[in-house]
Amino acid sequence: MDLNKWLLGSGCCTALGVAAGFVYLFDSPAESMLVSQQWYQQPLLLFFSGMLLLALLLNVLAMFGVDFHRSPLFVVPRDNDELNHFTVLAQQFLRQQTASPLVGEPNYYLQREYGVLYYVQTAADLPLDIMQLRHIFQLMLRHQCHSALALVPHNIKSPAQIFALEANIRILDKQQLRNWIKS
Repeated sequence: MDLNKWLLGSGCCTALGVAAGFVYLFDSPAESMLVSQQWYQQPLLLFFSGMLLLALLLNVLAMFGVDFHRSPLFVVPRDNDELNHFTVLAQQFLRQQTASPLVGEPNYYLQREYGVLYYVQTAADLPLDIMQLRHIFQLMLRHQCHSALALVPHNIKSPAQIFALEANIRILDKQQLRNWIKS
């Protein structure tokens, strides 16, 4: 549900706005006045406009992958032991995959024979968002990779996951990484 909350809200606002527009147009006389003499039509027209503007805003938020729970205002101090444990797991995973560091790009690794790009998020990086996923995708294209894995310490729940799936970028959090290493 978290993944599609912006799109679901946008769809509801659009449906309400279109319904209000139909009621307004159905009950309005054939004359060219926008505001008629009936008391409920002007608020109906304002509701229609407001719902369509709100739907537009929600679509823009969905497109950029805004996630208010992970914005810099709500940053929770992270435990260094937990991040160190994630780093150890990520390095173990990369050794298992025989990935080599990508020259000129810190935290990026490449496995040329299978065409897979790896990204390891560090404590200094911001949470994974659409801009970071676009950078990963551009590196995939540059190095002719067919897929990528983003290793992140905490699971993300944002509309950016839709872009990741479309770009063939799989996101592995610490728990998924631990399970992958065990198997």
